[in-house]
Amino acid sequence: MKRTKHSILNTRSLVMMAALVAIQIVLARYLSIQSEVFRVSFETIPLALAGLWLGPTAGVIVALVSDLLGTVISGIGLYFPPLSLGPMVFGFLCGISARYVFRSSMSETKDAWKVLTTVILAGIINSFVVGVLTFTWYQVAVMGTEGAFWGLAAANFLSRLATKPVTIVASALVVFLVNRAAYRPVVSRIVPRPQA
Repeated sequence: MKRTKHSILNTRSLVMMAALVAIQIVLARYLSIQSEVFRVSFETIPLALAGLWLGPTAGVIVALVSDLLGTVISGIGLYFPPLSLGPMVFGFLCGISARYVFRSSMSETKDAWKVLTTVILAGIINSFVVGVLTFTWYQVAVMGTEGAFWGLAAANFLSRLATKPVTIVASALVVFLVNRAAYRPVVSRIVPRPQA
């Protein structure tokens, strides 16, 4: 199979993905605020950029690699694979939206609503659907939390309502600003978008 300059397996794309993985690990493991009740983190920003700039496959790869490496680096010790599903779905949705739904480079000012809509909808699905279910599964399977699965899921959903909407909107604004500032002058020269 011939690899073109648009392939995610070319050197430029791999370097871009590695940089986004590094940024994601720093944001998730070292610049997040976490307690037993809630967590505030902007770790989805690099995942959104990976999906928007490099496509859905790259969004999934960046999410999976950063989650695996982040677990090893932070010394948690136990990796629970289902917890990676939320970030993977988020990166995938951002990539699918950019590539197949909106079909644009998302670098134009008139396309600002596309970037914001993509990141907000992907964030809602990540946090309130996939995230709630996988974290509840983690609580039951690994932490041994007792209680009905759906009761715990409802409690997790309600606890996320306190911080996640603000975090999702703030992340979407940051992604929009970074995309607007960096895509055309920098990223488009490093990693050209494939034609849909």
